[in-house]
Amino acid sequence: MSDMVLKIAELRRLTTLLLDAVERRHGARIDLSRWNVDYYWDIPLQAAFDMDNDPAQHVGCGQVSDDLADLHGAPDRSKNDDVILWHDLMHLSGLLRALANVDLANTA
Repeated sequence: MSDMVLKIAELRRLTTLLLDAVERRHGARIDLSRWNVDYYWDIPLQAAFDMDNDPAQHVGCGQVSDDLADLHGAPDRSKNDDVILWHDLMHLSGLLRALANVDLANTA
């Protein structure tokens, strides 16, 4: 079995374990406005995985409040098959990075 095979069931299980740990440590609701996590550096997907070129020219800015707003509408979009999966996963990634930053700040 290759180490590069992603099993969605394993990812789901790990995600649940980690989110359960976040909830135990930080509570069921995290007021992200209390933390300095709204804006973050962002690199487009293609640039992030292009190891032949310097990504510096592609660095942009992401926003956690935008990630939250966009994902709040995701369940309605999924009912209409309007999910743009890569787009929603990028917003989810921004929120997960914000959670990681909140946890890191608590351990410093």
